Amino acid sequence: MKRKRYFASQRPQQNLDSFLDILTNTVGVLMFMSLFITLVAVQSSTIVRTPLAKETNKKPNFFEITDNRVIYLDTESADQQIKEFLGNLPTCVRPSYISGFIDSYLDELRNYQSCMEHKLQQLKELLVETKNYEVELVDLDSGAWQYNPKSVNSGESGKELTQVNSEYRRTLSQFAPQKDYLAFLVRPDSFATFRQVREIAWKAGFDVGWEPKTPESPIIFSSEGRAVGVQ
Repeated sequence: MKRKRYFASQRPQQNLDSFLDILTNTVGVLMFMSLFITLVAVQSSTIVRTPLAKETNKKPNFFEITDNRVIYLDTESADQQIKEFLGNLPTCVRPSYISGFIDSYLDELRNYQSCMEHKLQQLKELLVETKNYEVELVDLDSGAWQYNPKSVNSGESGKELTQVNSEYRRTLSQFAPQKDYLAFLVRPDSFATFRQVREIAWKAGFDVGWEPKTPESPIIFSSEGRAVGVQ
């Protein structure tokens, strides 16, 4: 009687454990990607995007919007005070060396250095004030001036803005829409107030520019210019 002969399959045995590991990892990655995309989609509606700026020849007038209050910086007043201060500083004349008068030249050079040091020290100690801010020099090389608020209650709240004779509206009346535009530095907690003041500005015929500012970032302007354009 012939016995049945059994042959072992020649097909390779698959490692199911490895396959399941790969499948599990793949599913995990896909779930993470799905969750990430969902979060981005949800958050995208709350992200404040800075509009593209356009060139303008109009003069910027800056306001800070923080703690849902709008505060006028009055950079023009600060600049004028700084200009007057610089004009009143002593003139330091650098001496020219004349052959044979070395002692006299060294004396004049020491006087010049002393004059310059005194001039720089006065500049470093300068503190300019506007109605709402104290302005101090923070970087001599770049001519950077920092605006520090005098009080947390400066400016106006959203409720005060609704008044027809509000301080903000009176400030706007000093400007001309044909020559001036309004630039707002907006803190994260104050976009509702920003929309309110922007609407008032638009109705008054002004162009508007704005820039988001983190809660901690100081307001610093330098001699290199101010970059908040019309949007």
